[in-house]
Amino acid sequence: MTSSINPNNIDGSYPVAGQDNNSQGFRDNFTNTKVNFQYAEDEINDLQSKVVLKAALTGSSLDNDMNDALLYAARIQDFSATRVGVADTSGPIAVNYASGHYQTISTTGSISLSFNNFPPSGSYGYLKLQLNITNIAHTVTLPAAVTLGTTGLQGYSAGTITFGATGYYEFGFGSYNAGTTITIFDLNRALTDFASADLVIDDLTASGNVVATGNVTGGNIRTVGSMSSTGNVTSGNVSTAGLVTATGNVGGGNINSGGTVSAVGNVNGGNVNAFVRPTIGTSSVAPVVFTAGTNMTTPAAGAFEYDGVVFYGSPQSNQRGVIAAEQFIALTAGYTGADSASAQKVFNGSTNGAVTLAASTTYMMEGVYYITRAAGTTSHTLSTLFALGGTLTSIAYTAETTSTTGNALGAVSRIYATGATATVVTAASTSATENITVTIRGIVRTNSAGTFTPQIQYSAAPGGAPNILANSFFKLTPIGTNTVATVGNWS
Repeated sequence: MTSSINPNNIDGSYPVAGQDNNSQGFRDNFTNTKVNFQYAEDEINDLQSKVVLKAALTGSSLDNDMNDALLYAARIQDFSATRVGVADTSGPIAVNYASGHYQTISTTGSISLSFNNFPPSGSYGYLKLQLNITNIAHTVTLPAAVTLGTTGLQGYSAGTITFGATGYYEFGFGSYNAGTTITIFDLNRALTDFASADLVIDDLTASGNVVATGNVTGGNIRTVGSMSSTGNVTSGNVSTAGLVTATGNVGGGNINSGGTVSAVGNVNGGNVNAFVRPTIGTSSVAPVVFTAGTNMTTPAAGAFEYDGVVFYGSPQSNQRGVIAAEQFIALTAGYTGADSASAQKVFNGSTNGAVTLAASTTYMMEGVYYITRAAGTTSHTLSTLFALGGTLTSIAYTAETTSTTGNALGAVSRIYATGATATVVTAASTSATENITVTIRGIVRTNSAGTFTPQIQYSAAPGGAPNILANSFFKLTPIGTNTVATVGNWS
């Protein structure tokens, strides 16, 4: 402010020495002096009531109430906040913002907080609250106005915070609209999650759960809880005592889980040490799909391998074995063939009674045909053969056959065949009630992929159609490439 004191209205050269001076001059100087004293008193009183002081003036008490006046462009150092110990320790507790910016509560029971006297809307108020939780049974219920900052807050659920250990916890509370909306800040603990974002890290170590709406990507991820993601979980190593769950893919160098690894996408790891829970699969995606790779030089106990041709299992070290993945066809009802001397399919369980074999693969094959007739006495023999849609490297099988009149015991004849073309497996017969049983065991090695159809052929039409009985079957089991010689610990 501009002072009203005017030193220029006092004539310092009056009275003049050695002469008679007009008394009016005395009166003017006295009046102006009195007025200036009054101005000085008013201005000093105004300053005393408004200025910020380091200490109380003599005869008064210190009161530096700024009354919300603006203080700006200040350079500060060594400021402190008043610590206010809240007397209440359980039940409803009203925290008065005006009491101080740092307040403390030591609990003797669960507490329910409320806040009052935040600055008016347009001004931002912030205070720190230290809680001494003396028993983990003590909870802290926040007012409904605390709606911001709760995501990822440890122990938070539905407006209430629980604590896993006793000790001191500090929270910040801020509001820009007089306490209508309050933001909470956890000042001495990390958040448990990051909502609506991807997390890209070097290493992540968590004492609780790792939960992500997006992706979790890091160097090493370790948690004693569970890990779940609606995106992908990708890292160097994944180690958790709980579950690993992802809507996308789970991939890592080593995956170690004390629970289940579940992914709607793929699970890829150098080593996966966990209970693996496949999804239910879809019409186009299998629950579990293995990628073809190179088998181990030395089979390890418990290993499961896939080389793109067959699956292998090793129940003991060095004891690798083929895991059977059989393809078979079996009649559920009798099937009437043709009274013909032409080659005909044995099975009608599929349209052509044919299976498509892979290229460069060796299959073990086994089949049993039960064939009867009820008419026809034309002399004939029966041959076994296979129709090919691809090419073979080789085929060899043994056919063991009985041919009797009616269902009776008969001598077994055996023949060794080395081709897919017709091999006669019975002697000539003129029986109208011929019963034939053919058992086939052997190996077929493919060159190019194609269909493979088990067939029979009469040397002459017998005069009655054959009936291939129910439960006649044929199966093929892939055991390796078309050059495989051994699988297992042979020496």
